[in-house]
Amino acid sequence: MSEDLVVRMYNVRFGDAILVTVPDRNPATGRTVTRRILIDVGNAPKVAGTGRGGEDDVFEAVVGDILDQLDGHPLDLYVMTHEHLDHVQGLFYAAERLPDLKLAERLKIRHLWLTASAAPDYYDNGKHPKAKEQRLAFDAMYRREAAMMSSRTAAAAAPGVLDVLANNDPTKTRQCVAYLQTLNLARTHYVHREAKLRGMHPFREAELSVWAPEEDTSAYYGRMLPLDSGAVPEPPPERRTRPAPDPLPPAGVDAGAFLGLVAARRAGAVDNLFAIDKAANNTSVVFALEWRGWRLLFSGDAEIRSWRTMARQNVLKPVHFLKVSHHGSHNGTPTDEVFEAIMPAVPPDDRPRRAAISTWDHTYAGIPHELTNSRLAERATLLSTLDQRDKLFYDVTFAG
Repeated sequence: MSEDLVVRMYNVRFGDAILVTVPDRNPATGRTVTRRILIDVGNAPKVAGTGRGGEDDVFEAVVGDILDQLDGHPLDLYVMTHEHLDHVQGLFYAAERLPDLKLAERLKIRHLWLTASAAPDYYDNGKHPKAKEQRLAFDAMYRREAAMMSSRTAAAAAPGVLDVLANNDPTKTRQCVAYLQTLNLARTHYVHREAKLRGMHPFREAELSVWAPEEDTSAYYGRMLPLDSGAVPEPPPERRTRPAPDPLPPAGVDAGAFLGLVAARRAGAVDNLFAIDKAANNTSVVFALEWRGWRLLFSGDAEIRSWRTMARQNVLKPVHFLKVSHHGSHNGTPTDEVFEAIMPAVPPDDRPRRAAISTWDHTYAGIPHELTNSRLAERATLLSTLDQRDKLFYDVTFAG
């Protein structure tokens, strides 16, 4: 048995699938047991003619390797960070489309963590009325967004926009979450920063702590614009001018598609869609694993609003490993003092620091974000699935 902790970052193109293997020593008996945590398994849904990050043929090899690593043993802990298809669709896909893997027979989960807002009674238990109001509004807006986009040609929404719409499809994400619960050997745990984790995992030596999200998710919702041509309030008569003409499409870009995007932006559709996307990202389960002097942070797709909330709650600490949030986007890695809190310019000890990105290019504009990740590379060894295109995974090892 190896005494090293290993983080295996699977190459699922644009998505997350992470297997953490932990030698866990019982302090009472001195006996060490190998335990495994699986975080998400998904990638961006494939939308014809748009992003390239959603090739689902990757799941056969990825899920197959996960099962091989388990070698017939139950998975100790599964963590679903949040309800986006690029994080949750992989196991459901394998069960539906890859019967030879016999996933339902071969994968059993001892402890299942879902983000707090995924609880069946979360919006109806009376504890979070503002969150319920916002979620209902967002669900209604999503349906309107989907109807609006379907009334245009697919290209009119512009590359990336239809991908975001598909990634947030609540009907499909609920299917995936429901499937996860069929694999669970014990009751499902809905976790948040204030949750008491005793009994929610089997670890004796390793310590787990949840840094986000807050139990009340209302803090993560932004403002939506009305879906009409007056998304921006009209100025008073004395200040009105003739409306600016629509910009001309750049050379080589389909005119109908470009003007469709302009119209969608003026109607508030694109801004609203990204507000819906951000709200889900910011409910990501962010958790730390501490083991034999190492601190590893798994941040899901937490965006700036979540990082700032963590800072206000004084949970941020320097880490030796960071799973880079939101596939290396500019809004997934905090800035200034928040970044300094987790990756200080002066390291707290002489242990190496590493950061790992699971991402793919040509899926969403500006992701991965070069300037953001260059800043990371100044303070840690930066690893990326983009550098391992021809490999199923790469391992990050922590000596025990």
